[in-house]
Amino acid sequence: MNSVYREINDGLREELLQALGRHRFRLWFRDTSVVDVDEHALTLAVPTDVHRTWLEFTYGDVLRDACERVLGEGVDVRLRVSAQQEARRSLREKLPQRPAEWDELLERRGLPASLDTFVAGSSGRFAVMILRQLRDGGAVRGATTFYLHGACGAGKSHLLEGLHGDVTRRRPGDAVYMTARRFTQRYVTALRAKEVDALRAFELDLSSRRLILIDDVDELAARKATQAALVRLQERCCGTDTRLVLAGRAHPAEIAGFSPSLRSRLLGGIVLGVTLPDRTRLGDILADRAMRRGTELTQDVRTAILDRTASVRGAVGILDRWAVASAEVGRPLEVDWLEELAPSVAATAREEVIRRAKEVVAQHFGISRALLDQPTKIRTAAFPRRMAMYLVYRACALPLTELGSAFGLRSHSSVSRAIHEMRDLRRTDAGVEQLVDGLLARI
Repeated sequence: MNSVYREINDGLREELLQALGRHRFRLWFRDTSVVDVDEHALTLAVPTDVHRTWLEFTYGDVLRDACERVLGEGVDVRLRVSAQQEARRSLREKLPQRPAEWDELLERRGLPASLDTFVAGSSGRFAVMILRQLRDGGAVRGATTFYLHGACGAGKSHLLEGLHGDVTRRRPGDAVYMTARRFTQRYVTALRAKEVDALRAFELDLSSRRLILIDDVDELAARKATQAALVRLQERCCGTDTRLVLAGRAHPAEIAGFSPSLRSRLLGGIVLGVTLPDRTRLGDILADRAMRRGTELTQDVRTAILDRTASVRGAVGILDRWAVASAEVGRPLEVDWLEELAPSVAATAREEVIRRAKEVVAQHFGISRALLDQPTKIRTAAFPRRMAMYLVYRACALPLTELGSAFGLRSHSSVSRAIHEMRDLRRTDAGVEQLVDGLLARI
């Protein structure tokens, strides 16, 4: 569809949506498309004779009125049955309609985790090199513990899962992967057994592996007993061939809830930082993933996905659905399929609220939006950050832990303090009250 037809098609769809409502529009007009326009008529392709007959007799007047609002008076509307539109309808019927069905399909067609599929930026190349050395049986002299840190979406879990997958495919049982929560559950279960043998068996099982991989370690910040268990595990592994690879969102020195013993052991190992992908690298990640799913990511689809969400998880979710659907027809699908395939994972309501809040606040205070993404010592950004957090909290009641993560904070107490400060300001300062209401109206 050329740009002129696309503009007319989009305008016609908007008019029909307003006239019919979303349900009736999706039922009868979602598979229509403008295929020809001249000075006398607009030709609309429809999938079947049933569609053509029903539209002519039931929605003929609505269709003509919508066309006149887009193109002006005196333009007739013609309907033509199109094999292409029928193929589109048939493909949609083959694909899952519910999120749970999509999850099941994508799990069946899952891609094996591997270090070789990690698209590294400049900050991640050294981390990948070290992990590949561990995978291949090499050892970094004097190092027992390796710690990866970076914001959510930087790729820490991908690296740990990839290392685990690579090692397990070569020698099953050589590596064990778990989250910090799972590590805690296993430790507490052994502890509650009230038997020395149960606790010893837990520690022996882990220390018998060549690689122990634990994700989300910063979640242990308030768990002193589990931290002590992790320290004992590190002590047991010293002088052996076992290596621990841990991952968390913050540098060990910045996690206030870690015990001095655990922090010193993490800092005494090798600390590796990975950063969030920028738009270019995220596009490269999507292109690589599409290729591994057997299709080529077209530039317009790539741009459309990146415009919908800056979240790595959200972008990958959209790409996976598009790639699976493209494989069904044996060719890359057009960009307009994204709305059909992934409305629920495009830009979720919460992501959109966070994005809009940051944009609105950055614009109002005349600061860079990047200053709102992570903690900063720049004083002029302190109040805008609190304001943006409060707006998101008011707009979608985001849990404090998730709200903190969206602004690069690791403790919900910092978020709670910011929310309380803004509430107090609203009660005591009429100007702040007016500003909050005005900014909320723009989100």
